[in-house]
Amino acid sequence: MSEITSPESRSLWLAQSLSSLLASPHVHIPNVGIEMGPGPVDMFSVRFDQMFTPDAQGFVCGEEVDRESLKESLLGLQRRWNEKEGTCKASKVHQTELLDFHPEMAARLEFTPLFMYPAHHEIVMAEAR
Repeated sequence: MSEITSPESRSLWLAQSLSSLLASPHVHIPNVGIEMGPGPVDMFSVRFDQMFTPDAQGFVCGEEVDRESLKESLLGLQRRWNEKEGTCKASKVHQTELLDFHPEMAARLEFTPLFMYPAHHEIVMAEAR
């Protein structure tokens, strides 16, 4: 993230980055213990690694999670994400004194999950620092 200074520009960066991440194909390549030639590229993992530092942490449904759990949660969201109908926009940061987490950027994702009947519109808030 280069020279992004205002809260609005940071939130816009987060929204654009999450949109790109959720649109990226995830390819699970099992470790079978033998070296195989070049194969498909897991763009989800590539973009995730570009977005999140090795010591990244987050909160999912009010629970603090480590980097790997955050990735698994975002993969779960990706499986439900409806790219054609979904939107991801910059949002206002909601400060709280209840936690040591003080976000500097926020994004709001709205979508109707794929393969859900009856269809229910969902809203996900993402905040980061």
